[in-house]
Amino acid sequence: MKPAPSPASSPAPAPIVVDEAGPQSFTLTVTFEGQRFDCGSYISRAAAMQAGRLFLQRKEGEAASGRTKRKPGKK
Repeated sequence: MKPAPSPASSPAPAPIVVDEAGPQSFTLTVTFEGQRFDCGSYISRAAAMQAGRLFLQRKEGEAASGRTKRKPGKK
């Protein structure tokens, strides 16, 4: 997942945005701390929303603990 450029003058958008890209194709964009992340394509809106919630949980956990990556070999 890569950060996407975010317009500076826009109001605070919803943290999870699911757009319908086509029949049975949904794209997920998550905003966290002013940064936008394009998180891929999903076959259903429910799957995209679940992935967005999990992504936000992970980012909030990383922000709270100060960690950005897992240590190699640790479970």
